[in-house]
Amino acid sequence: MMRRTDFLTTCAHTMGTSTLDITPTATTLNTTGLMFKLYHQFVGTIPGALTGNSPQPATDSQRYADQPKTSSSGSPTYPLDMFAALTPDHKYVNLAVVNPMESEQKFDLSVTGCQLGGHSTLWQRTGKDLDAADRVGQPSQVEIKEIPIDNAPKAVSVAPISVNIYRFPLAQAQ
Repeated sequence: MMRRTDFLTTCAHTMGTSTLDITPTATTLNTTGLMFKLYHQFVGTIPGALTGNSPQPATDSQRYADQPKTSSSGSPTYPLDMFAALTPDHKYVNLAVVNPMESEQKFDLSVTGCQLGGHSTLWQRTGKDLDAADRVGQPSQVEIKEIPIDNAPKAVSVAPISVNIYRFPLAQAQ
């Protein structure tokens, strides 16, 4: 939705109960709920342009549907799915990165139009495998970790099967 704000003006996720694991006496956020919590708290609200040199591969249109002339899914950073957003106070650039692969992925970070400066933060949601889930009354299998980063790296490694939000402070104008 953030990638399509040029034509989307309002979006909503329906069925809030789909973000919960519920029993008759207790409830907890499930993996979908944790993802929404992570994005709500840390993504930012002002979309930024993001480019890459690895476009989404075409699907087999005969198997799924007609292939559009222009793909609107994913980012040009395959197999990673990424988007950038500025915080409302214009103090941080946040980069959301999803790695759906079972292996670590890497990308080169290059920012234009602003200068990053100072200590950064990574919020990472991950589990031991694709079947990891949080269930009422059971130990958590999926968690959101906050990881400090000294400065914005030139090359970034992304953990397997993870949702990540990197927060980079903008350097103050001299």
